[in-house]
Amino acid sequence: MKIAVDAMGGDFAPREIVRGVCRATELYDVNVILVGQEEAIRACIPSRFADSPRITVFNASEVIKMDDHVDAIRTKKDASLVRCAELVRSGKADAMIGVGNTA
Repeated sequence: MKIAVDAMGGDFAPREIVRGVCRATELYDVNVILVGQEEAIRACIPSRFADSPRITVFNASEVIKMDDHVDAIRTKKDASLVRCAELVRSGKADAMIGVGNTA
């Protein structure tokens, strides 16, 4: 199974999101696409996971913040949450997870 994860959503993102994804790939037979600001995500990936074939990074230049209006999904076309949904819709991911603003 391949899961798209909004790495920019929630408190302490992307650090805590990346940490959880790394742990999940150790415990479960899952592949993960971390979606968000690539440079920030890569800076959080521990070296032992940097070349993992089970973790890939998909760049998205925008973030839907917790205080953004629901219309942000329409106006921020390159937001990590929007890109996660597109990955599922296109069949490149089987599911998506987002812990940030899902208004």
